[in-house]
Amino acid sequence: MTSHLDLLIAGQARPSSDGTRTEVRSPHDGRVIGSVARATTADLDQAVAAAREALRSWSTMTSYDRERIIRKASAHARKEADAIGHLMALEQGKPLAQSKSEVVGSCDTLDYYAAEGVRIEGWTNPTEHRDYRSWVNWQPVGVCGLITPWNYPVSLLSWKLGPALAAGCTVVVKPTTITPLSPLAFCRALTEGGIPPGVINVVTGPGATLGEALVRHPGVAKIALTGSSDTGKRILSLAAPFLKKVSLELGGQCPAIVCADAQVELAARVVAYKAFRNDGQSCSSVNRVYVHASVRDEFLRHLQSAAEALTLGDGISNPNVDLGPMATAEGVQLCREHVADALAAGAELITGGRAPEGETFHRGHYFLPTILANCTQAMRVFREETFGPIVGVTSFDRLDDAVALANDTAYGLVSYLFTRDLATTVRVSEALEAGTVCVNHGAVNTNYGPYAGWKDSGYGLELSRRALFEYLKPKHVKVGL
Repeated sequence: MTSHLDLLIAGQARPSSDGTRTEVRSPHDGRVIGSVARATTADLDQAVAAAREALRSWSTMTSYDRERIIRKASAHARKEADAIGHLMALEQGKPLAQSKSEVVGSCDTLDYYAAEGVRIEGWTNPTEHRDYRSWVNWQPVGVCGLITPWNYPVSLLSWKLGPALAAGCTVVVKPTTITPLSPLAFCRALTEGGIPPGVINVVTGPGATLGEALVRHPGVAKIALTGSSDTGKRILSLAAPFLKKVSLELGGQCPAIVCADAQVELAARVVAYKAFRNDGQSCSSVNRVYVHASVRDEFLRHLQSAAEALTLGDGISNPNVDLGPMATAEGVQLCREHVADALAAGAELITGGRAPEGETFHRGHYFLPTILANCTQAMRVFREETFGPIVGVTSFDRLDDAVALANDTAYGLVSYLFTRDLATTVRVSEALEAGTVCVNHGAVNTNYGPYAGWKDSGYGLELSRRALFEYLKPKHVKVGL
């Protein structure tokens, strides 16, 4: 069964103006599973025009009215979670249960921001004269361009869509061409659920042309992107001449430090979860581990056991598998290169390091959960973002050395720490150069906590009520009575 979806403009499904389409293929076996319209710049102009027209009424609604509409729409999208999740599992590769959970969690994010939208607060100021009055309020920034990735195609859309809608903005969404079906279906479900026509528009096409045209479009006031650090820098440079608001959630090369007093089995279980879930295709994946020498062997035993217990396969036909295929063949190739580089430089392969064997896997983008020991900072696996199911491990004797090595990167998204000592928790979490530090767990992303990349990992922030202000602009009103 295939799904062929069109653009979403002004509440209506539309083919592209020149009739061209982009095929979507399964990462499990390479077969065509659907297609999407390939938008032209004329289609983009229509989408922006629809968003600008809808902005006039959406931005002037009370936040309470917007909350009611968003909640009703998200309730409808929840009812469509099975169908949307099925599309995601087909195009992205993650197991069906995880795909459905992503859709439901995305609806939770929309509801969170709908509730926060009614709590946006302005303030009044004391003035220098008794006949002056001064107050500050917040207004929506305008039409926003939302550029979303393929690893969590609906979740990472909701991180942008939730605050944008709650703030009173309208949007033009440009999903990646790798996984366009599920975000399109999600936005369509929200529109069917009551989001007014033109508030959410979706155009699909290549990032190098359509994405850049969206960034440059004079009718778009803000850009929000999740992507690689190089892509983020490119977007920022394109937006700079227009002085647009920009928020970027970018790459990571995330370290974990396992102290001598850590609960070693817990640390290994969390690292396995964060290194291998979604085949390591996450900016917050654990890429490298610094484990105290006294617990190194124990940690590796538990980590190996956890990795080898994971099952691979088609997560649609077999709902019990832990990992599906990687999204792209290029991802598998990069994994091979990182393993080869590490082994050539003296790393020890503990498990994995290759594609699984058997008829089930030979046509898909599969790669086994991989552990490399005795890694060094010079290896690619410790310096580059693999974006695959590979984790490198090395040991340390002095905690200060581990912190210095953890910070020895251009990235600063998430760091992980495992210790039972409060003083260590405070001192190390303050010393780690990352926007998020998780201590003794891997629950990185929560609606209430800001997700801000340091260094090359981001610009602005997502999540938490603070993200609302990425979609708002302040206005000072000073009145002489």
